[in-house]
Amino acid sequence: MTAILASFKKCYSNILSKDLIKVTLAIFLLLSCWSCTPPDIHTKSSCQTCHNVILDANHNFKCIDCHKGNNQACFEEKAHKGLIKSPASPDNAKAYCGRCHLLEVNNVLHSIHYTLNKEISLVWKAFFPSQQPPPLKKIRGISRPKNPSQLLEDLLARRCLRCHVYYEGDDYKGTRRGKGCAACHMSVTSKNHHNFKAPTIENCLSCHYANFVGWDYVGRFEKDYPEDFRSPLQRGKHIQRPYGIEWIQMTPDVHFMAGMTCIDCHKKTLFHVKKGKTPHPISCKDCHNKLTPIPGHDSSSKCKAECQTCHALWAVWDQGRSLIRQDDPDLEEWQFLAIQGSSEIEYQVSKYVNASNDSSFKPTMSDKIHSQDLPGLWFAALEKRRWAPVILGKDSKGTLSVMRPLLDLTLSFADAYGETVLDNIKARGRNFFDLSYPDWFLSNEDFKVDPSLCLPYHPHTISKADIMRTIFVEKYLNQCAIDKIDKINQKTH
Repeated sequence: MTAILASFKKCYSNILSKDLIKVTLAIFLLLSCWSCTPPDIHTKSSCQTCHNVILDANHNFKCIDCHKGNNQACFEEKAHKGLIKSPASPDNAKAYCGRCHLLEVNNVLHSIHYTLNKEISLVWKAFFPSQQPPPLKKIRGISRPKNPSQLLEDLLARRCLRCHVYYEGDDYKGTRRGKGCAACHMSVTSKNHHNFKAPTIENCLSCHYANFVGWDYVGRFEKDYPEDFRSPLQRGKHIQRPYGIEWIQMTPDVHFMAGMTCIDCHKKTLFHVKKGKTPHPISCKDCHNKLTPIPGHDSSSKCKAECQTCHALWAVWDQGRSLIRQDDPDLEEWQFLAIQGSSEIEYQVSKYVNASNDSSFKPTMSDKIHSQDLPGLWFAALEKRRWAPVILGKDSKGTLSVMRPLLDLTLSFADAYGETVLDNIKARGRNFFDLSYPDWFLSNEDFKVDPSLCLPYHPHTISKADIMRTIFVEKYLNQCAIDKIDKINQKTH
């Protein structure tokens, strides 16, 4: 009898334990659902239960006003049903940002930041002068390029055109940004701050970095790609690379040191452009309208020089840029060039090496315009990278300008079988620039390059005028003026 009672007690105890567990789970689920339901769905969003986002006063809307989804749902799957991740993107901006800012949205569609027409045309015409360059949305990655134009198109889609409002940028702290309007108007440094405001210098540098104009404005010069150029270790580790690269800290532009930001000169009218209208070009004389009467400062002179020819403290000279697509690269061999500003290359090289050279691993790189992963990686390498001296030349209008070999490009492609399909395809340049080397620089053969591959540009490294360059510029302008007078006299006689 005692044994029967003991068995009954044990069985009853198990039943109680199971019921207790069920009741506890039920209470927990009820409390979870109760906690994710906002007290008042008109003033507080359940989205912020999971997303710790701070809204600015001008955009303190309910999350679903722009992102859609369901702010009363308790679980992610239901809450994110119908979600619009990027309401400020070019495809969505008119429907959402345009409700309050329709004029700005319509105008920005024609800006160079949206079309990238200048960059695309410049590169395309360098390789194929007789061809009409395709618009941005027509460019796409190609699985197996068969000719040079397809290879260039794949390069643009997957490697070059990473800085546009259709793409969120590389996966680095300083380059990851929003799409569309958010690329310029939302914080880059903190994703929790969902505040829209005038572009900051951090917004500009999320694209204008890595030896592009703007990076030099804050005094940064990108280091070369090989591992030997990287900074010394700090506490056994390499330094942080918020832009995916390392840089040498140079002297910043005098305007930056005075506290000026990009939008003090590059105003809204340059980026919100009415269709068919040409924005007023930026000129140093917009502010510096009282200049001393020395050569080059007279606006009426027919022999002109850009202000940077004397006032640029340093300039970028990246020569011999080789761009190589490999569909089955030896990533262990490329390890010393893994750091080159591409998070995709860096991630995939490190993944391969850390996986003990997994032979089944096949690298891919995304189409930045159409969000499609395709085989192969685009690597880059340079013949030489320098920050001095400043090279001068005449542009198509005869104006003396600072030059750089921006079009000194070579393309190659090796397929998944290791076969070299296209090799050493060189840009042919634009053929209307004339390099003018100063006398004191003629003996330096290291920097000479085909003049047609050089383009005039405006380094943002303004400082006091360089005395040696000023002497050369003054001599050039005086000789230019004399030559023009002689031509006039010859015509008169």
